[in-house]
Amino acid sequence: MNTLRYHGAAVGGRGPAARTRPGRNTALGVLALAVALLTLAAAGASAAAQRAGTLLTVRFINNSDRDLTLGPNSYNGCPAALPERINAGATATWNLDACGDPRGNFGTVSFNIYREPNRTQISWDAPVVGDATYTQTAPAGYVISRSGGQGVNPTVDFTFDCNSTTCDGIPDSWKRNGIYINPADGSAHTAPAPGLQFVNLPAMGATVNKPDVFVQLDWMANDNHSHALAPAAIKQVVDAFANSPYSRHSPTTGINLHVDAGPNSIMNFATNATWGTLSKARPLTEQTNLGTAVNGMYQWNAFNTIKNDTGGFTSTGRAPIFHYAISAHNLQAGTPSSGIAPTPGSDLIVSLGSFTGQVGTVAEQAGTFMHELGHNLNLEHGGDQNVNNKPQYFSVMNYLYQFGLTTGTSTGNTDLSRQNTSLNENSLNERSYPASSGNYDIRHWCPGSNGGSFVDVAASQGQVDWNCNGLIEETPVTFDVNNDGQRTTLTGFDDWANLLLRVGSVGRTSASGDVPPPTREDELTPSDAALNLPLDTKPPVTKAHVAPRPDKHGDHHSDVCVTLTAKDRVSGVARTEYKLDGAGWKKYRSEITVHGKGKHVLKFRSVDYAQNHEKTKTVVINIKR
Repeated sequence: MNTLRYHGAAVGGRGPAARTRPGRNTALGVLALAVALLTLAAAGASAAAQRAGTLLTVRFINNSDRDLTLGPNSYNGCPAALPERINAGATATWNLDACGDPRGNFGTVSFNIYREPNRTQISWDAPVVGDATYTQTAPAGYVISRSGGQGVNPTVDFTFDCNSTTCDGIPDSWKRNGIYINPADGSAHTAPAPGLQFVNLPAMGATVNKPDVFVQLDWMANDNHSHALAPAAIKQVVDAFANSPYSRHSPTTGINLHVDAGPNSIMNFATNATWGTLSKARPLTEQTNLGTAVNGMYQWNAFNTIKNDTGGFTSTGRAPIFHYAISAHNLQAGTPSSGIAPTPGSDLIVSLGSFTGQVGTVAEQAGTFMHELGHNLNLEHGGDQNVNNKPQYFSVMNYLYQFGLTTGTSTGNTDLSRQNTSLNENSLNERSYPASSGNYDIRHWCPGSNGGSFVDVAASQGQVDWNCNGLIEETPVTFDVNNDGQRTTLTGFDDWANLLLRVGSVGRTSASGDVPPPTREDELTPSDAALNLPLDTKPPVTKAHVAPRPDKHGDHHSDVCVTLTAKDRVSGVARTEYKLDGAGWKKYRSEITVHGKGKHVLKFRSVDYAQNHEKTKTVVINIKR
């Protein structure tokens, strides 16, 4: 904290003074002089007392959706305990003491806004005598107001808030009336407002009391295929946002997601009304690769060239309101990743050219679109961190679930995480199952599963074989369940509760042609997706081979060797075990030798990595000497 303190001279100190004698003044003159001196002395004493005890109380109410941290500040007087942090929805109060400075209280305090390059700032000048003056400033997308602050030992309230009811960056007046915007590229438009572009938000379905997120989705196409996202994929994401528990700074739950994917695309899935003439989305010429990378960082120049084309996204004037997305073929050459987006930001790319049919399935399209939009809205692959493949983090932001979550027979569900649940890899209870609001099935790493894969275990199992040994242990086990080479506590994250809707250009007062910063290119690839096994509901099949073969009567006349062979089509065999002649169950490792005259009963069974248990099978071996 950089603090400048100004100390005035002590009030009420004694010093030399000229003295005079009353001489031959009359009694009346002496009396008048005495009264005047007493009055002045009283006034001076009162002023001195007021100056010495003057306090200013500042109360800062953060009604926005962003946490604030203390920025540069300066003030006079005694040291003050300024708040280092004011969380969203919280109020901070601090006292400022002039400590004898005859000028009173004056100073400035600023606060950094989470995920914003700008600050909010308050200043005050509260003199001992006279009215106090205050100033306050807030960047675009926010407002700050003041009340109180006058009188002796005043209290002043500063209230920091969003510029819209739901903190989505779109002012309420825009939602009610639409808005004329001057595009950043200077493109001209026709009357009634030459040079301006009208964005008809009411006709697009914007609402004041529910947050709105708008996306313009352009798509590449050629004679062989189109990267336009399927209506079913868009609807899946729109429904996920509408049905979400999001209620941050909002009087309702859920988010209205509006996706302009062309004039014929659906604007309102309840009525099937299309965007029609309200649409600005357009097809783009197919490019095998969009952009380049330098040292693993994607460069957005090629994307920005399309964005700023005459008649393109920037020309629409939508940048203060819409995210801009391109559904492309692939990113830079040699990279088959599914897309990319800055965190946070307002630009994104879906690139499924290396996936199913060069355009992706509905599940791949929906999951990837929501995943990249999630990056824009402040989410990483592990929620608030880039630790991927956390089994208990049920979100399309997670590679394990990007192409959809499963629950029972329902697959391809798109959702963001709804709870903050941790998983300690050094103490894993195999007899419990990580809970989720959607009762979703869990995936975890098994190194022996088809060479190593993420196995899908149904929630109905109610338990998880974390160490993949085919048993459910009584005591906690230790295992690297996300295959990152470490055994740590994997933290959870409530995605919906932490979304930021005013991001990138959204909420700024004018359109922007800025290039997004270089972005780490580490998105899901087909090889990553191949590690995620589908739900396995069928148990393994184990067969027994007996040698030598019995005679025609089914009898053996020597020791017998039994070989067990187990196969599983999906998750792989975790354990095969046997029990001979009533002894305890043993793990099968190699051929079993059966010897000794008499009837022998061999029981055997297998379990796969998804915990599907095969019914016990039996082989009877009769040895006669």
